[in-house]
Amino acid sequence: MNPLKNHSNNDVPLLPAPGQPALEEAPTSVSAGREVTVYEKCECSFSNLPYVAQSLIIRYLGFREITRLKRVCKYFCNLVENDKTLERAWIRKFTSPYHYQPKTIVRTKDKQQLRHWLGAFTDMDTIRSLMEHQKHLYFPAQLLFINSKLMSQCKKFKLVEKIEITHCNEVNMVNLSPDDRYLVSASKDKTVKICSQKTDGSWEPTAAISNKKEVVTAKFSPCGRHLMTATEFAAKIYAQDDDGSWKEKITISNRSGWPNSTNFSPDGQYLATAADDNTVKIFGLDEEGQWGVKNTIPHKGTTLSVTFSADGCNLVIFGNDVKICSRVDDGSWIVEGTVHESLSISAKLSCNRRHLVISSLFAAHIYGQGDGSWVKKATVQHKDVISTCRFSADSCHLVTASTDSTAKICNLQDDGSWQEITTIAHDHWVIAADFSANCHHLVTASKDNTAKIYTRKAAGKWEQQACITHTGVVNSAKFSADCFHVVTASDDNTVKISGLQLDGSWLEKATIQHNSKVTSAHFSTDSRHVVTVTIDNKVRITELQKDV
Repeated sequence: MNPLKNHSNNDVPLLPAPGQPALEEAPTSVSAGREVTVYEKCECSFSNLPYVAQSLIIRYLGFREITRLKRVCKYFCNLVENDKTLERAWIRKFTSPYHYQPKTIVRTKDKQQLRHWLGAFTDMDTIRSLMEHQKHLYFPAQLLFINSKLMSQCKKFKLVEKIEITHCNEVNMVNLSPDDRYLVSASKDKTVKICSQKTDGSWEPTAAISNKKEVVTAKFSPCGRHLMTATEFAAKIYAQDDDGSWKEKITISNRSGWPNSTNFSPDGQYLATAADDNTVKIFGLDEEGQWGVKNTIPHKGTTLSVTFSADGCNLVIFGNDVKICSRVDDGSWIVEGTVHESLSISAKLSCNRRHLVISSLFAAHIYGQGDGSWVKKATVQHKDVISTCRFSADSCHLVTASTDSTAKICNLQDDGSWQEITTIAHDHWVIAADFSANCHHLVTASKDNTAKIYTRKAAGKWEQQACITHTGVVNSAKFSADCFHVVTASDDNTVKISGLQLDGSWLEKATIQHNSKVTSAHFSTDSRHVVTVTIDNKVRITELQKDV
């Protein structure tokens, strides 16, 4: 990790630097024909440095080192608190997607909304003190750090149901906008429903879009102002007007049948989709808010998925083979590599774009870049079908989950090779596995009614820290964005929320009861809400508050 890059947004001094004390004039003498100046009383300790220099130095420390530095003496404690160094170090532990989304949440709330948001976990005096810093550069990091700290210290959560959305048929997808202000649900009943959060924290239905076919996909753009829906034969893009309504901007037809993957780029300015003429088309947003075709990439045969890399500079097209495309300076796209693996079921690029994993029925093949081409580096074997294959956000770890009742973790070695480090054993199929955003934890979900949490220890080893037990199949297990909590959804009609403790253990903090099996559950970006989907065609938003 490059410390200079990590601190690129923190170069503006937060407090003025004190004037440097003048040194006494030092005596001089001549030795071997050279004039030598002797400073007898010169002190060059850390405390003699200007404030800005002190601040820049301690920002190179890690979160744990800064926490210990605060305990040394009152001077260091005040320095860390005034500079908000602990908050900065905490948010640096996460990858860039996490940096953007939570800050968006803070910046899109006015003072009234922020007061209401903070009021769920702290008192008015603390809120007033925090609001005094709203105009400072470090305010988003400070607020997010305090929010996570308050939630992690809470032993039990009070559950407040905010809204329940009902469809007439199975819910295929739910998606929250990055700023947590809107939720969209897509259903087999041919409708898309949109709900929005009001300034007082309540939720209300705001739009219902009817279609002629089942809606299989609905996703907000990263800016939250555009919405993409996909049905059989077509995908549509909607834009939000100033009055809050959603208007259709473009329809992308696909006469070949069942819709293929359609995704926004990370900056929300592009959308890639498989077309019906053996091509992948990239649509772009112009200055007037209109969408049009910017590029066309030939791709013979069926295209199963089209995904952008984390930075939007690459595009992975997966079908009969895997094509990795790069965006060039003029905005066009070129194919920089093609990889073929028989019986492939998915392909994913790591966040740093240096690694590619292609999963087939019983194996995951890891590729790396070498000499301008993609070279196979390792193969992870399973005895049955692979259900999940994911890189960690730092691109240094890979997890595969299988119906052979195991999940396997591989670590990237210093020489560029991949080594299988840990095998997680369950008593039934492993449905899903995923890393936390800070890459320190991993959670699995299994048909054996359990979810297991593993934590990365010294020398890259992974050890089990918790086993969350349900009385039915665990269908999903997800970390909160700040990595302090895990939510599990089960066929036993419950959702459990567990939190990380100071000693590394995980404590169950709340259980959300439903009237039917829960197929999925995930946190909002600010970790304050849990969105659940049940087999009785309902979507529920539950707010977490401090249990007093």
